[in-house]
Amino acid sequence: MEGFPVGVRFHPTDNELVSYYLRNKATMGDGFQSPYVSDCPDFYGKWEPWTVWDKYGGNSHVEDGEPLFFFTKRKKLSPNGTRFDRKVGTGTWSNQYFVKVVEEGKVIGLKRDFRYEGGSSSDQNNAWLMHEYELNKNDVTVLCTLRKNPTKPPPRGSETKEESVDENQRKRKLDEVVDDLEQDLDERRKLIRDLDQRRKLRANRPKKGETSCEEQGGSITIDHHQGSSSWTPFDEAYRPELVSDLATADDIVFTTNDFFASTPDDPLHVESNEFLNQFYEDNNFN
Repeated sequence: MEGFPVGVRFHPTDNELVSYYLRNKATMGDGFQSPYVSDCPDFYGKWEPWTVWDKYGGNSHVEDGEPLFFFTKRKKLSPNGTRFDRKVGTGTWSNQYFVKVVEEGKVIGLKRDFRYEGGSSSDQNNAWLMHEYELNKNDVTVLCTLRKNPTKPPPRGSETKEESVDENQRKRKLDEVVDDLEQDLDERRKLIRDLDQRRKLRANRPKKGETSCEEQGGSITIDHHQGSSSWTPFDEAYRPELVSDLATADDIVFTTNDFFASTPDDPLHVESNEFLNQFYEDNNFN
C-alpha cells in the first residue's frame, strides 16, 4: 500500500480496527478520515467485489494476500427490521461465522466472516472474502476488509468488467481475422483449381496447323480453330455460310451420314450437293 516507508505495512489488529478506526468513524462521521481506510458508500450495492478491488487500487497498490479496508453503511432489508441486505453486484455475501472482539475482558464489537457466492460468473464465486466489523448489531456504519481467497484466487484478467469486455472484444476481432483468412484461402484454392483445369484443356488442344478428327461411334469431332476448310476432304460439300457459328465453335460433332458422303460419287453426296445448290439459288448466295 502506498504512503508507507519501505518495510512498513498497515497491519492493524481486530481491536485496533474496532476501538480506534470504527469507533471514531461512528462518532465523528465524515469528520474522521483515514488514508488507510477508504470510504466506499456502494460497497453493498451494484458493484461486484472485483470492481471495488480494482477501483480502490487492489490491482496496483496491494501485495498478494493483503486486504483493502473500507468504511461503508449497511442497508436493512426492511425499515423496521433488524436484518441487513448484503447483496452485492449479481451475487451476495454469504455469512460463515462471527467472533467477538474483546478488549480488557470486555466485548467491544463483532467480526463477521463472509464469502462471495451466487454471482453470474462461476469463476468469481468463492474467490473473494470479506470481514465486517461492527460496534453493535444494529449499527449501520461498519468497517469492512476485502481480499482474494488464497485457496481459490479469482481468474487472471477478469478482475473488472472493463477487462472482461476488452477480452471479449479481442476474441471477436481474432475470430473475424480467422474467418477472413479462411475465406481468402478458399478463394485462392478455387482459383488454383480453375487455372489447373485451363492448363489441362490447353494441353489437350491440337496445335496450329493440325487437324483433330476422332472417330466416335459414327461421328467425327473436328477442331475449327484453323479458320479454313482444309480439314475436309470434300471442298464442294463444305459451305460455311450455312453454319454461321462454325468459325467460332470450339468443338462441333458432325455425323458423317448427315454432313457428307464417303466419296463424291456416292448418291447421298450428289443429293446433298443438289440440295445445297438449290438452297444457294433460293437465297441469292450465287
